[in-house]
Amino acid sequence: MKKRKYRILWIDEEPDTLGFTERCNKLDIDVIKYNSWDRAKEVLDSRFDSFSAIVLDAYCVLTAGEPANADFLYQAVRELSIIYAQHEESLPWYVLSSGTMPDFHKTIDRIGMGDREEMTTEWGELFYNKNNDLDSLCQAIRHAVTLKKDNKIKALYREVFDIMDKNFPSDVEQTMLDILMALHFPEENRKFDAVLYYTQLRRILEHLFRALNKMGILPDEVMGQNDKVNLANSSLYLSGREVNIGQGKMYRYGKAGQYVFPPVTAQLVKNILYVANKNAHTVELDNKGRKIITSYYNAQHSNNLLFGYALHLCDVIVWFGRFADNFEKRPEAYQSK
Repeated sequence: MKKRKYRILWIDEEPDTLGFTERCNKLDIDVIKYNSWDRAKEVLDSRFDSFSAIVLDAYCVLTAGEPANADFLYQAVRELSIIYAQHEESLPWYVLSSGTMPDFHKTIDRIGMGDREEMTTEWGELFYNKNNDLDSLCQAIRHAVTLKKDNKIKALYREVFDIMDKNFPSDVEQTMLDILMALHFPEENRKFDAVLYYTQLRRILEHLFRALNKMGILPDEVMGQNDKVNLANSSLYLSGREVNIGQGKMYRYGKAGQYVFPPVTAQLVKNILYVANKNAHTVELDNKGRKIITSYYNAQHSNNLLFGYALHLCDVIVWFGRFADNFEKRPEAYQSK
């Protein structure tokens, strides 16, 4: 199974002859390298949430096509602070350099003052020498990014996110992260809309059903038509129950007593689909279903129902990941005929 990797942005116009990227990869860190600050800044600003740390050269190119600039660090750090303010979050940042430019240590002292100095305990030292400190920098980054809250969640639910990363669209994976972030860090997610995210739980199940359909486990006729997933029929079929798809046609996985979902997994899926919509034919809640969910949350003033189902769904996803791995080894064992 593919390991979940952190991603760092490295700005350096020189080729990586010392193997920094390779060392990072061994610690599950992907390195995205740019030769100039203007191009790196554009990517960072547009894809901020996909990065976990920044590594800067000391003497580098500010604008593509121009020579390296002695003021690179001053300008890059100043613009980093603006980007951090706009995104209301700071990423760990470091300087990786040979340290030979004029007044280098004076520059490091100046840019290291203030916020960066205060974060030394959590992020590690600011400056690392290219010739001697590559392993130390890699370890510092690895330590810092695992302290970042969303990375903490991904580490805590590593198997769940590894499976989703391999089998689900990135926006579906992000939905699960949003829910778990609201569970573990409620003080930072006060605007979390549990009613909206109840629908999102069903959408995650939709993609699980689509994955099983792609594997040849769940027939098209059962899953649904016009690119819409029939959640109820899909759940029944995978649980080993007969499914009436209309016009007198009945479908069942295998023979009586056979199933894809183990009984506990089948019950977890049934519970998620049952609330607010007994039939659970579609992903979206109808008006009646939304009113049921809304009135429940208004009365309880608690998101525990949603969080409970999210944790149930984590177990369903873990089941799916292990099932998919076994299916790759023995697909003939899961024929439904």
